Amino acid sequence: MIKEIIMPKLGETMEEGYINKWLKKEGDRVKKGEVLLEVMSDKTNFEVESPYDGYLRKILIQPSEQPVPVTTVIGYISDSMDEEIPSTASVQVRTEQKEETKSIATEKQEIQNISEEKRIKASPAARRIAGELGIDLEKVKGTGEGGRIEKKDVEAYAEMLEKTPESAGEKIEQLSPVRKIIAEKLLWSKQNIPHYYLSTKIIANGLENLKIIAQQQGKNYTYTDFLIFFVAKILTEFPLLNSSFENGKIHHYDSVDIGLAVNTENGLIVPVLRNLRNKNIDDISKLRQQLVEKARNNQLKKEDVENCRFAITNLGMFGVIQFQAIISPPGTAIMAVGSIEKEPVVIGDNIVIGKTMWISLSLDHRIIDGAYGGAFLQKLKIVLENPGILNL
Repeated sequence: MIKEIIMPKLGETMEEGYINKWLKKEGDRVKKGEVLLEVMSDKTNFEVESPYDGYLRKILIQPSEQPVPVTTVIGYISDSMDEEIPSTASVQVRTEQKEETKSIATEKQEIQNISEEKRIKASPAARRIAGELGIDLEKVKGTGEGGRIEKKDVEAYAEMLEKTPESAGEKIEQLSPVRKIIAEKLLWSKQNIPHYYLSTKIIANGLENLKIIAQQQGKNYTYTDFLIFFVAKILTEFPLLNSSFENGKIHHYDSVDIGLAVNTENGLIVPVLRNLRNKNIDDISKLRQQLVEKARNNQLKKEDVENCRFAITNLGMFGVIQFQAIISPPGTAIMAVGSIEKEPVVIGDNIVIGKTMWISLSLDHRIIDGAYGGAFLQKLKIVLENPGILNL
């Protein structure tokens, strides 16, 4: 009996994935639960197991930088090597039907954006591909009815650009799969989440003293370790910042989890530190080091990155004083941390040279009001400026 292998849906928001490599070749015997291939989605590699026993009879889609919609048939498993496999035409039809369904689902949003795009006539598929490739639709000539730009028109224009000599002053670089995922996710976030921003300046002398004391004890804690520790404690008092917003509903969690933005060779990724409610600073530092190492070695699993609700991103090491970050859905908040700077500060009635640090919150206004976010930031400022009030 012939059985289908489909591109799996590895998360609620996943619509497509990239095949990195097949770990079995055609004709190989496979067992149910044995790893068949690697798929990348949401900037993370996942191992896909065989759902059946049998032989890998046919691989329909080879590894490439082209995304494959979820539920698309990518191969067949058979009970024996003698069974006849379906024609690939049926797969093509299924893929086209998937794209058509996706287009219909996004048609309404595309229509709303027409006025902003100077009412260019283009199909949803053409707009999507143009967005992925960074192509200005105004420069594309449509061959459809009434000059409508079709998918093939965008692809032809992209092919023409690739053949354009670099001496013309323009070099075209295709987005990598990771870069495409980053672009799609953050574009969705900015278009659908009503961001607002709150900032405050922290006097960081207390944090610096903690770091010095830890070094004297042989502990190499980072400022990020301390921030994760203190934020985790305060999040227990502000459950909305530890929630997720999905399908128009607020999901609350007992577990306090914090994502950490990590820069890797393949792009930015946000692994999540789990179950921080009762962890001490030593536990958090070790966990943070383990996740950063896994991220940079491309070893993160699905469970390491999913359901990130509150995230921290730190650009202080690059001398960035202050910035505002984009929320990673389904989360509700992200905290941007700047560099620690020397400047005059008022302590009591005296002006002294102190250490300061800007912290900025990006919040989802659908569920977090300004007063709620301000109260969290106020409490965080008090704790970071007086870190002795919480036990490490």
